[in-house]
Amino acid sequence: MTDSRYTWLPPNLQPDDANPSWMNKGDNAWQLTAATMVGLQSIPGLVILYGSIVKKKWAVNSAFMALYAFAAVLVCWVGWGYQMSFGHRLLPFLGRIDDALDNMCC
Repeated sequence: MTDSRYTWLPPNLQPDDANPSWMNKGDNAWQLTAATMVGLQSIPGLVILYGSIVKKKWAVNSAFMALYAFAAVLVCWVGWGYQMSFGHRLLPFLGRIDDALDNMCC
């Protein structure tokens, strides 16, 4: 039984089909956990890579630059993702990014 508000969606994206009965929540949780662990491995991996391809006296500086870049991207990504999820609506399923992080610094 599909709600009439979702008739504009393709048949495979109807709310009834979005969460099929064969989909296991435990499998999805493990997939998200594994993807998070793999993503977190990229930070020390790039720090070690960038620290090892420069001269010894610049290794710490290069490592911290990679770490700071990850930290800056993380803050921007969380703020932008929050705005896209809970901000003003652009589409029924997507928010606008025009005022992302608008009031964060004041």
